Amino acid sequence: MTPETESAARQADAFMTAKRRSDDVAFMLGRVLAHMDIRVGDPDSWPQLAGRASLSGEPHVYLGTVPLATARKVIDALLYAQAAKRRQDDRDLGHNG
Repeated sequence: MTPETESAARQADAFMTAKRRSDDVAFMLGRVLAHMDIRVGDPDSWPQLAGRASLSGEPHVYLGTVPLATARKVIDALLYAQAAKRRQDDRDLGHNG
């Protein structure tokens, strides 16, 4: 194999590895959204969600354009989760301090 083909093969492997990783994350995010009654693929809920990768091998998740009501629902859930985590951390510090 020539250095050029080896380099191209490594780049293709890196791309496919990143694509698989990003597809896995996109799938998991889709499952979480489904538990929140947000339907991926529904234009009124969450139209598009896809795993992607750059040619350099960087994984990305494309979230698409999300309706404002859906974005607010996700924001509320994240704020609630963060507040619950802080309460738990405060309780843990109170027991250990």
